Amino acid sequence: MTGAQRRADIRGIADRLGLPPLTRPGTHQIVLAAAPTAGLNAVKVGAAWRAASGFAHGRYWPSLRASQPRAAIPGADGVHTVALVIDEDYHRPLAEYCLTTLDRLQEHYAARAQAR
Repeated sequence: MTGAQRRADIRGIADRLGLPPLTRPGTHQIVLAAAPTAGLNAVKVGAAWRAASGFAHGRYWPSLRASQPRAAIPGADGVHTVALVIDEDYHRPLAEYCLTTLDRLQEHYAARAQAR
């Protein structure tokens, strides 16, 4: 069976059992749910993730506070292109949140593997 056929088969079983369809959580919901499990503040982790995600996807205006200008390139008619990088003050905490979360995940995985 293909993946689509398997999903349709599972959906048919769920329908017969009267189970509602599941919605796929967004990344932000996953980040918020994972943070406390790793011993982190969900609001701080969520804010850091949103700033970095916005920056990574080219949404500079909402995350300008997390940006550091690196260069201004003159263009036609007096317009300049500004090169930005994510500010270290925002990048470092996010990197630490990621490392903490991955460490907790590894600990959890190892504990479950040993329990078997």
